[in-house]
Amino acid sequence: MITDKELYSYFIDTLSHCGLFILDKDIEDIEYEIFEEFDIGVISFLHDNSLKQLLDAGLININIYKNCHNLREEVLNIQANGLWQINFVKKDKDWYKILLMSDKIKNEIEDYQRASAR
Repeated sequence: MITDKELYSYFIDTLSHCGLFILDKDIEDIEYEIFEEFDIGVISFLHDNSLKQLLDAGLININIYKNCHNLREEVLNIQANGLWQINFVKKDKDWYKILLMSDKIKNEIEDYQRASAR
């Protein structure tokens, strides 16, 4: 079984590959960031079982858990609806929502880490 710290590292890495920064990237970079790195991580490290392990370990809070769950659901939704294609990333409102959600979660994680360090 993967340790809490290892899982957290993979979780953070997954989120690092998705965000509004993608809109400034070229096709090759988007393909790597989203369709290789993020795609793999969102299935495993944003899965409810992984999120529950992180929550139980105190590495994330319930809001981060819920927002990550929702992010994963949005990703699965666009995959099911045929929008999981590179030509939609910069143009589609559902993709924009996903990029924005990822940035929001990363900010929540930073805030949680700061609060936990006190």
